[in-house]
Amino acid sequence: MPKNDSLRTTVMRSLIAIGSEQEAGFYVDIFQNLAPEKFALIVIDPCCLEKPLLDALISDLKVLSNLDLTPVLLVGALDRDKTSVRFQGERLYKELDRAKIKTARLDCASYQLVPDVRRKAQSGYIVVLEMTDAKRGLDLKELAARLEPAKMVFLQPSGGFRINGKRVVAINVDQAGAMPSAEQLSGGQQKFINVVAGLMSGNARNCTYVIVSPLNLLSELFTVRGAGTMLRRGAEIRCATSYGRMNMKKLTGSIETSFGRKLCADYLSRPVTQICLEENYRGGAIMTELAGLSYLSKFWVTQEAQGEGIGSDIWQSVLEKTPAFFWRSKNDNPFNNWYMKMCEGMQLSGDWRVFWIGLEAPEIPGAVLAAANAPQDFE
Repeated sequence: MPKNDSLRTTVMRSLIAIGSEQEAGFYVDIFQNLAPEKFALIVIDPCCLEKPLLDALISDLKVLSNLDLTPVLLVGALDRDKTSVRFQGERLYKELDRAKIKTARLDCASYQLVPDVRRKAQSGYIVVLEMTDAKRGLDLKELAARLEPAKMVFLQPSGGFRINGKRVVAINVDQAGAMPSAEQLSGGQQKFINVVAGLMSGNARNCTYVIVSPLNLLSELFTVRGAGTMLRRGAEIRCATSYGRMNMKKLTGSIETSFGRKLCADYLSRPVTQICLEENYRGGAIMTELAGLSYLSKFWVTQEAQGEGIGSDIWQSVLEKTPAFFWRSKNDNPFNNWYMKMCEGMQLSGDWRVFWIGLEAPEIPGAVLAAANAPQDFE
């Protein structure tokens, strides 16, 4: 086995330990297809440069480097003390160098900063950026807009937001009704949400923003479930009563890649009552009618979008349009735990679990029977 293949195999074993082999390989492939400097912009809190968090961070970056992934590291965005920022940058640079990770160090006020970052990243260097003076050079918002990272990671010792000791998985910063209340957030957390909201307004790409600790950075990057708190815009979900102007090729591809199976030739020609679809075809729901009741025929989120909260946005759109419906799922479907949280009732029927929301008691037996005997959707 060639040396590089052997190294990749060894590193993949480390990733598999935090998630499934399929998840790890899937995300590695996605990240490696990005321009090197667009993989991730990691904004580092000074407290994460103290041991043991610093040791965990260097270990994470060694794994990423061995996979030829080159995040851009930023110090000083959360610290206005120039001397402190230079000390942070130097310490981080030395630790990376000691770990034999190819590293470059640049100041955000440098002439032609972004071209230099691109050139270094494309040569396999992890770049340490020092924001020593926010009034000179690029600030955080401008830097994000110019680099266009696929993900912005804010490294914090807390590892994300918690309410009553429970991790907050995602916050939609553009939906006031979905936000935690002011009483549930500290002043620092509310300020942080405002910072991210400002970044979102200036970054046109579909960037993901997360708060995470160095202790679980790899879990955040390489698993669907994530590990920190994601701050995001709510997904744009479009609903219609027919396929109308939808791109049927993209719709078919979205469903088939999500389920890993080919749809029956007649599936998309069957009658429907409602379709709710994420604007970029990264997930959706298809409603039909069975036994005189609303039936959720398909609900899906593409693998690369899982963990972003899109499923919850689609689900909310379905509930707004259809408050009472039922659906089925194979007994071994990994989504069943999520369905159990969403449903009002569930009954086993052969190879299926039949779930429902909003049904009256007399309607349930007919719904279970209809779901268990519904036609196959896949070849």
